[in-house]
Amino acid sequence: MSLLEHQQPTQPPDVRMSFEEYLRAYDSFEGGRSEWLAGAVAIYPMTNNTRHQQLLQFLSQLLDYFLDDRGLGIVLLAGVPMFVGEDRPAREPDVMVVLNEHRERVLAAYVNGIADIAVEIVSPESVTRDRADKLTEYESLGIPEYWLIDPLRTDATFYALGDDNLYHPIPLDARGYLTSRVLPGFALDPALLWADEYPRGAALARLIDAMG
Repeated sequence: MSLLEHQQPTQPPDVRMSFEEYLRAYDSFEGGRSEWLAGAVAIYPMTNNTRHQQLLQFLSQLLDYFLDDRGLGIVLLAGVPMFVGEDRPAREPDVMVVLNEHRERVLAAYVNGIADIAVEIVSPESVTRDRADKLTEYESLGIPEYWLIDPLRTDATFYALGDDNLYHPIPLDARGYLTSRVLPGFALDPALLWADEYPRGAALARLIDAMG
């Protein structure tokens, strides 16, 4: 693990700004990632964890193939904030899925509202943020599913919002696969998340076809 992975998020001193000001100021931010936290700005170091990057690439490609094949929606990657009001943080999940029926939420620089699925890949510096802060925030916002994937612990849990407006883990299916209630037919062997090499190209297409 590198020193960068253990750096904590920083906040520029005495900086308060509106969401529109944040979009202008942090449209392109070199050397890190940022999030607008209801007026404040948090800056996180860019991870140089290659495992994190490869897993992010695999998940984004997998979801992109699946959504395109079924004509269900689109994938958005880290760097796109979800604006849910001036009094709430505009979080930027590692991966977002927005279904076609909510495509009007996707604007040029941000999502005006919530995603249908938010995905976070846990890194050493984001454990508390992903497992506690974002879980409760996404739950309170009513995001239908939260996928929490932790390569450090080889643990993946897909949470679905229940009738009680709380997140509950989606049970694995009979094969032990991760499934989604938002994406009918999506089923993933969690062992693939921890593989030495991820399916690409034709192998990825076959994986999607096997989902039926």
